[in-house]
Amino acid sequence: MKNISDLLLSWFGGLVILILAASFQSSPGYMDAEYYYSGGLLLQQGWGFKEPYIWNYLNDPQSLPVPSHTYWMPLASLIAFLGMSMSRIESFETARLPFIVLSSFISPLTYWLGYRISKKRFIALFAAFLAWFPMFYLAYLPTTDTFGLYMIFGTFWIVMASEITGMPRWKAFGAGMLCGLIHLARADGLFWMLLFLVFLLSDKFMTKRHGNVDYWKILLFLMGYGLVMSGWYGRNWLEYGALFPPGNQRALFLRTYNDLFRYPPTDLNFGYLFQDGLKPVFEDRLFAAGQNLLNLMAVQLQILLVPLFTFGFWKRRREPIVMVASFAWVTMFGLMTVVFPFAGWRGSFFHASAAFQPLVWCLAAEGFVEFVGWGVRKRGWNAQTATRVFSIFLLGFMFCLTFYVYWQRVIGNDVRKLVWDETLQRQRAICLSIKPIMKSVNVKDVVIMTNDPIGFYLECEKPAVAVPVGGERAVKLVAQRYGVKYLVLEKDHPPELSAYFLAPHSTPLLTLIDDQQEWKIYQINEDT
Repeated sequence: MKNISDLLLSWFGGLVILILAASFQSSPGYMDAEYYYSGGLLLQQGWGFKEPYIWNYLNDPQSLPVPSHTYWMPLASLIAFLGMSMSRIESFETARLPFIVLSSFISPLTYWLGYRISKKRFIALFAAFLAWFPMFYLAYLPTTDTFGLYMIFGTFWIVMASEITGMPRWKAFGAGMLCGLIHLARADGLFWMLLFLVFLLSDKFMTKRHGNVDYWKILLFLMGYGLVMSGWYGRNWLEYGALFPPGNQRALFLRTYNDLFRYPPTDLNFGYLFQDGLKPVFEDRLFAAGQNLLNLMAVQLQILLVPLFTFGFWKRRREPIVMVASFAWVTMFGLMTVVFPFAGWRGSFFHASAAFQPLVWCLAAEGFVEFVGWGVRKRGWNAQTATRVFSIFLLGFMFCLTFYVYWQRVIGNDVRKLVWDETLQRQRAICLSIKPIMKSVNVKDVVIMTNDPIGFYLECEKPAVAVPVGGERAVKLVAQRYGVKYLVLEKDHPPELSAYFLAPHSTPLLTLIDDQQEWKIYQINEDT
């Protein structure tokens, strides 16, 4: 009964905190969440898996509208669609409701994992309380993104991967379905599936007593994965004649993050990557390694939990669940440092590492008990008093850190003008500025070139494409291909177009028609 009451307490506390956090967020907040919300909204409106905007050019899309979810995967949009479909209200508030509900189970899931590892109620409960204060993650759990999904899916993946030895066939099928859900949530989910498959194929995990590999188990794992992913692979085959969208491999050849928006995308190749030799390629990955390490210490280990996590990790280092998670974490670090350095340190490692977060809290709770035990043995502390004092201090400090980070990222300096909503508020203002101009043009759907085509579409319901990297040539090519009439330059713009923002002026290609402090609007004369 105590375990049930603990689970209810951890769930209810987490739900209350998430609802309070969500109350200050009236918009998705950033492009990833905008994309997932917009994808769900378009599904609700009958668009299917099509979208009237282009936010990167890796796939070299032919025309608007384009197939959706070629870079980001569709599960979060499907969940947002579910929220709007069940409520029959098309709004961000209803789209994010399932995410809040799902995220509320992170704390009880952490309790379950902590008890599974330690068999101690205090460790499980303390880990669950740590999950209430996830510091950097709190701002992102109530919005339309995959952080909460990855914490839930990742925890089950780690547990199942640690039980491969002697795993029954039906559980292998379930593990395949789980890997399918992870892949449907994020593109790096393919990594989780392949890693689980490697564990299954390894002789260390997969040999029976008589020495034969159980291929039925592998087959059932693949069938489970295929059951979840076959529909999406079928969509891709119908659209492209291939299981994966074309062009995504170009992300391997980026020299800066902004190369995601380079046009034409055929410029991204081995020659471009090594244009200046091996030195900048190595330096970029060294920089990514440093940034990802900082992310690991500040975000995943939440600064204060570093020593406690270390104590707990060392104690449990030989247990399968910790060994499996460590191998996956190191491999993910390498993937997001060497293969995808720019996407990695710009957010992908932050996203993907959410899968390990409940385990971090559990090992930190384990380390806390080890720390108190050391104090009792070496310093003569009273165990009950030390546990009470230090646990209250630690939870209070984590609350303060979480509150501070949340305030900086969501509220900012002015409670009347929330930082979180600035992105869509700016797109709303741009829409109001450009609407009179669009009305004067006798074209049904005027296409706009802007820094945030997804946010612009959400506010203006007009097709849009991203400002390309590649200078005036790229602007002209994109305008000709997609029928773009207007260019909106904001403070965050490609460096090749800086002169048009810092010193607004007209040229044969671009005619200045609106000069605001936050943005400049140009008419594109693509026939020049």
